[in-house]
Amino acid sequence: MMKQIGLGILGLCCLASLATNLSMTAPFAAASIPKAENKELYLFMVAAVDRDCDGDLTDEEDRDRNFATQKTLAPAECIIYRTRYRNDGAFGIRHMRVTNIVPRQMVYIPGSAKHIATPPGLWPEPPVSPGENEDGSLIWRFGGALEPGETGEIQFRVRLVP
Repeated sequence: MMKQIGLGILGLCCLASLATNLSMTAPFAAASIPKAENKELYLFMVAAVDRDCDGDLTDEEDRDRNFATQKTLAPAECIIYRTRYRNDGAFGIRHMRVTNIVPRQMVYIPGSAKHIATPPGLWPEPPVSPGENEDGSLIWRFGGALEPGETGEIQFRVRLVP
């Protein structure tokens, strides 16, 4: 019998703006950037299970392929994390940076970080993979600005350590 682990998705993501200070309420994937303009960035993290770790969700059962905040998987199986971001403020957010924390029991799958949807005024830079920084997190940096009401989505894959 294979041991399965249930994962809560919230709390694996945080945000920073290179131009302002960060204010975040842990452990949720939501943050606001206080400044005179009252900029606010909303983050929401969901996941889908890729049991055969092939990066393709079409061969998975509906309960696994649908993105949600709670998933259950067995050792050596993979999960696809998606972070959705939205500017709920009245002004554009410049020099945005999103940091996805890779849980200790997970191994990042190299090359799996990708931008699913990026608004036209936001310019994604290549992500910094967990092996390239001290804390083992995945860092997404953006040039340009995320304008009020705009949304985007990023994703990456990890494997649960057997």
